[in-house]
Amino acid sequence: MGFSLGEQLDITQVMDIKDRLQVELEQSDSLLIDGSEVSRVDAPGLQLLLTAKTVCQNQSINWKWQGASNELVTAAKTLGLVGPLGLNDFAD
Repeated sequence: MGFSLGEQLDITQVMDIKDRLQVELEQSDSLLIDGSEVSRVDAPGLQLLLTAKTVCQNQSINWKWQGASNELVTAAKTLGLVGPLGLNDFAD
């Protein structure tokens, strides 16, 4: 089972998700992200993911997507973050 982002990846949830991600990163050398339930996403949420992915790269932690909702992919497209976030497999 992956790390679920839940339904909201927005400014109201960023600190909670950040805290959960930090715990996960301290305990594992691999991170499987499940964004399939995301129905609300904004720029701070995507910024958090981009930062987390960069931390993973810097610490040689494997980052992989288990799933990504259309809302998540569309928001990433809007901000030009499909490639940097590794969402290419989910984009049209």
